[in-house]
Amino acid sequence: MDSETPCTIGLGSNTEDREFQITQAIEHLCGYFHRCAVSSVYESEAFNGVDKPYYNAVLHGYTNHSYDDVIKFLKAWEEECGRTQLQNMEGNIVIDLDLVIWDSRIKRPRNFERHYFNKGYRELLAKGAFQSA
Repeated sequence: MDSETPCTIGLGSNTEDREFQITQAIEHLCGYFHRCAVSSVYESEAFNGVDKPYYNAVLHGYTNHSYDDVIKFLKAWEEECGRTQLQNMEGNIVIDLDLVIWDSRIKRPRNFERHYFNKGYRELLAKGAFQSA
């Protein structure tokens, strides 16, 4: 088996069915990544102070896929769930999946610093999710 790359993904949804969207995304992602650790699902205010509140979670797992393949996989799921550019502009986010940390490197510093990511990330840290097996 090739070596596996650790990755950490932030999940968010602010639609009426946001709990369903997050739960489905977690299930889908855990089928793709190995040794998944998932934070609890929690509500957070939109960082822009305008949009509806979100449900968020953070998932940490391992993959044999390339960085680009993981990004494509995440964006394909967003699209499959019905996420569109128009909804983004209107502030209605069906599902948002951001690859924040790849191979122990922060790839999305703004997301890493936001409250909606940090809550789940700190929870996973406390559970020891980032220790190598």
